[in-house]
Amino acid sequence: MLTEILSNFSEDELLAFLPKSSMNFALEMDASKSDLEGESFNKIQLARVVASVKQVDFVFDRSLRNKLIERLSSQQLIKLFPSFDIQPNQVKPAHYDAIVNWSEENLEKFASIIGLSKLYDSQLEQNTEFDSIAHIEPNYGLYPYQQDISRQVFSSLRNNNERVLIHLPTGAGKTRTAMNIACEHLRESQTNVVLWLADREELCSQAYEEFSKAWKYLGNRSTSLYGFYSSSSESLSGIDSGFVVAGLHKFLSLRKSDSKQLKLLYRELAEKVTLVIFDEAHKAVAPKFQEVVQDFITDKSFHADLVGLTATPGRSYSAEGLSVEDEKLAKFFYNNKVSMKISGYLSPIDYLVEQGYLANANFKSLNYDHSTIAAYELRDAGGSETMNTLAKNLERNRKIIDTIIDECHQNSQIIVFACTVEHGINLATALSYRGIKAASIDSKNDTPERRRAKIAQYKNGDLQVLVNFNVLTAGFDAPKTNVTVIAKPMNSLVQYLQMAGRAMRGYKSGGNRECNIYTVMDNIPEFQSVSLAFGYWNDMWAEKETEQ
Repeated sequence: MLTEILSNFSEDELLAFLPKSSMNFALEMDASKSDLEGESFNKIQLARVVASVKQVDFVFDRSLRNKLIERLSSQQLIKLFPSFDIQPNQVKPAHYDAIVNWSEENLEKFASIIGLSKLYDSQLEQNTEFDSIAHIEPNYGLYPYQQDISRQVFSSLRNNNERVLIHLPTGAGKTRTAMNIACEHLRESQTNVVLWLADREELCSQAYEEFSKAWKYLGNRSTSLYGFYSSSSESLSGIDSGFVVAGLHKFLSLRKSDSKQLKLLYRELAEKVTLVIFDEAHKAVAPKFQEVVQDFITDKSFHADLVGLTATPGRSYSAEGLSVEDEKLAKFFYNNKVSMKISGYLSPIDYLVEQGYLANANFKSLNYDHSTIAAYELRDAGGSETMNTLAKNLERNRKIIDTIIDECHQNSQIIVFACTVEHGINLATALSYRGIKAASIDSKNDTPERRRAKIAQYKNGDLQVLVNFNVLTAGFDAPKTNVTVIAKPMNSLVQYLQMAGRAMRGYKSGGNRECNIYTVMDNIPEFQSVSLAFGYWNDMWAEKETEQ
């Protein structure tokens, strides 16, 4: 329906919805267009491209939404809004105004009316068959290795080890394991307060939603859930128990606030917190973040423990051992790391893949002709000049797009990591031009609301490809993803593993048996084995023995 409405616009109007460079890029990427001179766009195809790339914007952007409503034909208006009960010749400007006003307060219904019904995650309900003898599966249970991790954490904390780092591979269930630990801690006392810290909205939202689900199955009483991140304006007052999700940047602003009342409430919360869980804990030693953590675990009249979560317990890779930053991280957690140890396996990754908890990752290189790139264009070693040069390289982009299209023909669900914001938009536009359901997502052009909607569309299958720039490295859970294309040069093992891990959810957790990880240009042999990467940090940390 959206494409049909957009067909009411002229070609020039449709082109105005997209950056001119994006459509030129799309034509340039189309190998069938050998001569771009005088190339004209097919209006229906152009409407389809705009509908694919900008569909979320036509819901959440008021200006675009109003343009769409105003361009409805009389026949379309009475078809989509039969409650007016009028004939086409009776449609007046007042009817359009009424739809504009109504849509402002009914975005989800408006989206459904124009054919975008899956902008929010759907929750699947499970039915359990009854029999005289039944095998009952828990609704929020743990796998055996997660149970072992949980036991090790509590054993360590009870032995007066105040800080412990949980090291699990991406896709192995760090969040679920930590939620079980948080719920058990809250069950121990009605006055316990768990503080969950993360640095990005996506991570905070994931934790908020996950605790809400977990406590329904694991809780023993009514409790409170608080969210202090993104645009939250909730007060910190009156928190005596429960689960608090806080954005580190939000708390940093509180620390710097000139308001004595806010600082007092912040201090009062620090006095009540009994357990801190730090998501993506390899960031815990960043100076400003560490200040926030220290506020809640030191200089207090009673004790609070710290549990960190990470798939990469270090900030860099070094063949010579721990870097200075890695040593700081290990020291910050008292060299106390709880990790998977599976008898008979050299690496826990091998076990997780064999048992179906993780997908078997096939690492593939995307090679192209580098001869068109001059050395001086890459002189800033991964900086903005390098990124912009690579983002505009014709052969490189054709290789990326052809690979994605080939995977789409295999019904793959694909996450792409672009070099720049513009690169992400261009790739999504070019893919849409070729008939692929694709969209781009970034923090510059997309509001949190739009990002959530696009992610929901991808999870629900309305989008086959989601191209992003610096958004989906962590805190993103879409189990059906089975292909990752890392089109951004990457020399950070931490970020590389986070990107690769987006496709590694195993079939036992609703994912896949195999996944493909495509890497463009930055094809570092040492990083091709996730097992090697996981084992690297196991060797670097001095693990403490804990009572079982």
